[in-house]
Amino acid sequence: MGRIGISCLFPASWHFSISPVGCPRILNTNLRQIIVISILAAAVSLLYFSVVIIRSKYGRLSRDKKFQRYWARVTDIEATDTNNPNVNYGIVIDCGSSGSRIFVYCWPRHNGNPHDLLDIRQMRDKNRKPVVMKIKPGISEFATSPEKVSDYISPLLNFAAEHVPRAKHKETPLYILCTAGMRILPESQQKAILEDLLTDIPVHFDFLFSDSHAEVISGKQEGVYAWIGINFVLGRFEHIEDDDEAVVEVNIPGSESSEAILRKRTAGILDMGGVSTQIAYEVPKTVSFASSQQVPPSQPRRKETGGNQGSPPLSRLCLFIEVSWFVF
Repeated sequence: MGRIGISCLFPASWHFSISPVGCPRILNTNLRQIIVISILAAAVSLLYFSVVIIRSKYGRLSRDKKFQRYWARVTDIEATDTNNPNVNYGIVIDCGSSGSRIFVYCWPRHNGNPHDLLDIRQMRDKNRKPVVMKIKPGISEFATSPEKVSDYISPLLNFAAEHVPRAKHKETPLYILCTAGMRILPESQQKAILEDLLTDIPVHFDFLFSDSHAEVISGKQEGVYAWIGINFVLGRFEHIEDDDEAVVEVNIPGSESSEAILRKRTAGILDMGGVSTQIAYEVPKTVSFASSQQVPPSQPRRKETGGNQGSPPLSRLCLFIEVSWFVF
């Protein structure tokens, strides 16, 4: 005596049982039908689970217009139209501790809407690759031979000159920003390196380059620039358009109005370099320090005249922390 049973656990517990004694003639037919039904039920169940998971994970993103715009920005890898006279360019050289990188950016003319920022993007060559180049070693390696710095950095400038249209060179700003590798050098050596750049570069290149465009930036500047850059790319500085966007109340330092404003919640950054690390993030509300020793050096401390000797409340958009180390 035999009995055949088939079970399916979704959406309810279904159990089919057939005895060959009771229905010998229809056994094969019923068995095939039951197998087909079970397979179909399993397939429908799998499809149902897949739809539920996809909707729960990606449904909100697919409805978010901001996400769609950001995704279009990330996936936009078309070559920059260098024949378009309305496109502007900018060049930044990041002189780090282990090497120097040049980045070429481009943007169209502003549309005139005061609520819109410039649409700044990385320039892409004819092969749709970002116009970026790195050389080694770090610029601080020329501390004892500053007269060689211009020759060291020339390959980067030649690279940029090949990509930026010749007619745009004179209106294309060039910035050379030196970071932690230069900060650890004596001020006299820093000055000698910068003087060589400021003297020689205008002789060989006609980019828009003034004395203020080459400097050793502080750790605070480095962290804040990184914070601004990532939040610009993420669209966190754009005006609020959707009700479901995450917002935060912010007190503007130095503002005449005591009322906080609503703006998008920004992202924090952690930038790990070869010699230093910067951490920067937005502090949305007033911050108070327990003691004057905790106040950042850039902030005034309350004079100890009796009474509460702690620090006054501090309102700031970005709290910055830097950690430096040295390798011998």
